[in-house]
Amino acid sequence: MAVATPAHMNSHEHPPRIAIVGAGYAGTMLAAHLLRHARPAHVDIIDTRIPGRGLAYSTVWDQHLLNVPAARMSAFGSLPSHFLDWLRLNGYPKAAPDSFLPRKVFGGYIQDILQNAVSHGSPKHRFRHYGSRASRVSFDGLSAKVHLENGDHVAADRVVLATGNPAPRKVELATECYFNSPWESGALTGLGADSSVLLLGAGLTAVDAFLALDAQGFHGRVYCLSRRGKCSHVHTIYHVLAKPFVPPHPTTARRLLRAIREQVKIAQLEGHDWRAVLDSLRPITNEIWSKFDVVEQNRILRHLKTWWGIHRHRMAPEIGSKIEQAVAEKRLCFMAGRLQGVASTGSALQLDIKLRSQEDTKLEVDRLINCSGSEADYRCVPDPLLRSLMDAGRIQSHANGKGLRTDPNGALIDQGGGISQWLFTLGPSRFGSLFETTAIPELRTQAEALANHLVAVPFVPIELSMELEFAAGI
Repeated sequence: MAVATPAHMNSHEHPPRIAIVGAGYAGTMLAAHLLRHARPAHVDIIDTRIPGRGLAYSTVWDQHLLNVPAARMSAFGSLPSHFLDWLRLNGYPKAAPDSFLPRKVFGGYIQDILQNAVSHGSPKHRFRHYGSRASRVSFDGLSAKVHLENGDHVAADRVVLATGNPAPRKVELATECYFNSPWESGALTGLGADSSVLLLGAGLTAVDAFLALDAQGFHGRVYCLSRRGKCSHVHTIYHVLAKPFVPPHPTTARRLLRAIREQVKIAQLEGHDWRAVLDSLRPITNEIWSKFDVVEQNRILRHLKTWWGIHRHRMAPEIGSKIEQAVAEKRLCFMAGRLQGVASTGSALQLDIKLRSQEDTKLEVDRLINCSGSEADYRCVPDPLLRSLMDAGRIQSHANGKGLRTDPNGALIDQGGGISQWLFTLGPSRFGSLFETTAIPELRTQAEALANHLVAVPFVPIELSMELEFAAGI
């Protein structure tokens, strides 16, 4: 049963007070859209990081490149060349559509968009940034309060959770040689020249960790351990399909996989790269996902998600070359298997590994770092804010166990089935109902659509495509 809207929320006596928890791309762009809107709003961002930087774009390493070419990274779907134009006016005059820029440059771009929105917005708008973490949210039936770790609180009519990707599921190991994330303080420093490191995971997070070690001059051995031992593929130039591939209404995961494989074979016979087939699915991926029942969705998550990830979320060619060279030099090794046990041997760790071949092997390393990716089951996320909302029954997981249950606008659905009129979310937290919800096209569309919804102006964001024949990777 839907929750009734408090009377004052329909009133135009004062601009809506909107508190955004999270200052990554999604939260910052939501704030920018609200501040650019003709209807005034009071916007508060709550995060210890500078708005626009988030985790991905606060990196200090030039080696951490965007995984998508510049032409596909506009913050505005209706202005596909916006990022390229900004680059050429801000120190990158030779930026090309197929350039892969450092991620910290993109963070500066988003930061600049927000600053312009604040500077050029209506005087009736108001913006504040609270440099603290949100610990819980209370709601008295009329308005909400976001309680901060520093003891302060932010009053709001509507609260938006833009918390980004949750941390990996925590592994409890009583040793100083283990880090639950490569971005924890000290995880990537203090290693000797002959040290060895095992990264749990082989995806883009593990690649980022290796690149950060390499940038600091680390020349020891790095192992990447994952179930399949596969690294992400690399972007390459290709010609787009003349006619986008649309699977013939698959009802099972097996049929979908068969249809994609058959289309790849057909495309290759016609001189197309397999990337062209996968990228042609991008606009309809969420539509396909929504047609599967929960059983088939879980089957896809269990068996196909990893394969989809390494083919869909590709690396910049420059990074691919570095990884290939490091593997050839035996500085980097990808292993397929599972970690069975960990024993501390003083300053090192003895690891028991069951390889995919079923062979048992032991490995001694100086450091173990969890790069397994974010925790998609929000029932297991330790974040105090999310835990308090879950315990209070204000949010619930999607039926497939991933992400949070929302309506099409991003309004969170409580454990009684009520659609909230004051609590919203966007981005990775919508994974479950949406299969694609972390890349720029989804995030920018969600941010603009939610901004329009929050100020009660129904408007569908416009997405224009830049017609370029190279790897979209979006």
